[in-house]
Amino acid sequence: MKNVWRILGRTVSVIMLLGGVVVVPNVSADSPHDFTVVNIEFEGTKMFSPSTLIVHKGDAVKIKLINNIKSEPPNHGFAIPDFKVEEVVNRGETKTVEFTVDKAGVFDIKCQLHPAHVHGQLVVLP
Repeated sequence: MKNVWRILGRTVSVIMLLGGVVVVPNVSADSPHDFTVVNIEFEGTKMFSPSTLIVHKGDAVKIKLINNIKSEPPNHGFAIPDFKVEEVVNRGETKTVEFTVDKAGVFDIKCQLHPAHVHGQLVVLP
């Protein structure tokens, strides 16, 4: 366990140096990994915050989705195609997706409605 915290600390340090955002989920032995992902717009760029989620293979994942983009269009998607996750969230709305990760790797998170401008990653450790 001590090694896990050391790796997490190094990862957080590197991401902070790169200007990223790290979210450590609220985890207990019996609960899923809970995240909140907000779709935001900053200086004209639309993005997910946080844009990287880290879990382990076999984990149950629960993601609360919030669309906080003020410009048009009023709806945006959240999709992780490799896990058949796909949801549309209207401005000001909150939705939740839940799934279990069954394979390790780095997987694309995107807005399936507007794939050119909103992306993130789901990192699944073995």
